Amino acid sequence: MNKFFKKNHLLTYFLLGLLFRLSLLFYDFSWDLNNHIVWAKDLWQRGFAGFYEIQSSEVYATLYPNYPPLSLFLFYLFYPLHTLIEKIAWIINISIPLFPSKLIFFIQSRSFLAATLKLPAVFADLGIAWICYLFAKKTTGHRLTNKLITAFILFNPAFFFNSAMWGQIDAIPIFFVLVSIYLIMFSEKYLLSGVFFVLGILTKPTAFVFLPVYILFFIKKFRLINFIKAALLGFFIFYLSFIPFLNNFASPWLPFEIFSQKIMAAQSLPYVTNGAFNLWVLLHGFEGIKDTVPFLLSISYRYWGYFITGLFTVSILFRIFRRNASRYFFFASFLVAFASFLFLTKMHERYSILPLPFLLLASIKNKKLIKWFVALSSISLLNLYHSWPVPKLGIFTGLLYYPQVTFGISLFNVFLFFYLLLQ
Repeated sequence: MNKFFKKNHLLTYFLLGLLFRLSLLFYDFSWDLNNHIVWAKDLWQRGFAGFYEIQSSEVYATLYPNYPPLSLFLFYLFYPLHTLIEKIAWIINISIPLFPSKLIFFIQSRSFLAATLKLPAVFADLGIAWICYLFAKKTTGHRLTNKLITAFILFNPAFFFNSAMWGQIDAIPIFFVLVSIYLIMFSEKYLLSGVFFVLGILTKPTAFVFLPVYILFFIKKFRLINFIKAALLGFFIFYLSFIPFLNNFASPWLPFEIFSQKIMAAQSLPYVTNGAFNLWVLLHGFEGIKDTVPFLLSISYRYWGYFITGLFTVSILFRIFRRNASRYFFFASFLVAFASFLFLTKMHERYSILPLPFLLLASIKNKKLIKWFVALSSISLLNLYHSWPVPKLGIFTGLLYYPQVTFGISLFNVFLFFYLLLQ
């Protein structure tokens, strides 16, 4: 057995990464995961039709469901796993006298149910590690580099804290986006690539931050006409995913209305920052200022966020358009995602993991970026822990709540963005 694992280092890495995450599933779960649980339960009990228009049977952070269809499908599929495991445990308990009967009570608990709904994000973590390995293998062919790239995701605390501990699903859209990029980089399957990108959006709208660089690269490689074909197929998949949730077809635009009003508009709390260590912390800390409040020149914080992020995005796109787009693709994607996290309003702390895989992949060709990947991964973990301090670590936990500390980390984030932008 030892010889087998020594010869299959990569498999060992993935098994260790999986086992480590499984061991964390039952430690605790965030308040938000209650929404995932109740949405899955309501889908099973009420059905899909009119789901976005009916108030949830249990209210936690939001009255109505505000996640896109694919997320809800995943919650729906994994919800019965809890019941299945409970039935199997009962059969074993009856058949084998030595089986610890008290384990049944733990399996029946809400903590165990929450753990089963963390599994999609856990598998997405592994998927991100795998696709990063494939990118590295195609790019370098160096076995040690390939394994290191994989390990930097599998054993990255920011990722397993977000998925296996907290129970958030931010890794899933990242996985779909990476698969879509892999397909257009190393194959001619541009239609399938478009489908995977849409799946990312249908999991969580955070996938949108990668869209500008993706579109530019797509068009440069496959021409505008093929992008239009992929976009049309993507719109069809998008539309199709909402059909089970419709009560009627009174308006052909209903799926787009649901997405804009019930999902995009209701996705985040309406503040300039929702726990993210970004530019707005430097100005107001975590005061809870709504992003619709007028700021400079009587323009709201929200539109200043759009303007600043748009300005940097256009600048980055212009630079890679004039150069070899494939060479700078990952670094540009990282910068755009990082700019979105730093300058858009309503950003949550967990969105700090969005730029990380792209910075890691950019480091394959520029080894100097590895140290910044490690630094930003550490800051991401601190940002996540600041909003959800589990487990409590005494003085260290308290230290993170000092305004001077959060200001310093946020300032470093902004400074690092400009430093890397100039590279």
